[in-house]
Amino acid sequence: MTTDSLLPKSMQDSNNLALEECIKEAVNVDVKKLMVYPIENANENLLPILAKEFHVLGAEGWNIVSTKKEKQNLIINSIAKHAKKGCINSITEALNTIDIEASILEFWQYAGRPAHFMVEFLNIYDRNFTSELEEMLEKMIKAYKPASRILDKINYFLCSKGLLYASSSIRSTEKTILATKEVIL
Repeated sequence: MTTDSLLPKSMQDSNNLALEECIKEAVNVDVKKLMVYPIENANENLLPILAKEFHVLGAEGWNIVSTKKEKQNLIINSIAKHAKKGCINSITEALNTIDIEASILEFWQYAGRPAHFMVEFLNIYDRNFTSELEEMLEKMIKAYKPASRILDKINYFLCSKGLLYASSSIRSTEKTILATKEVIL
């Protein structure tokens, strides 16, 4: 009998424990073995073809990504992004897959007009911020936003990553005096 069983003690017989082990193995299936397209192993020349197949070519992210890892990440997460497409949180999830942090403020959070929202970009690291990038980001937001919402404005907070070294030191000195006394027995 296994000790990590979720079954009550009264139901822990050999048949139920064997069934529980089979269920655990079925739930822990490695999805990468079932993938039709091994995206991690794909040649960089094949990535645009896969991006077209997974519908992320163009304004849905392909125009913004530049490295091979970002392109692979965009293709791998495309199905999950398209499942949530049309809700307000899909914008931040789509931007997170291309390593851009953003927050979305609804109209009641910034005293805007009803059905409007605002996007604040918290970082655009290592990207040359140009008018073309700004236009591509706006197209991506419009591709993932709900149809009932209107983009009011976009705020950009430009900053960069850097290493910050911090140290602390605790010094303590203590004086101890041992006195001995000679005793004769």
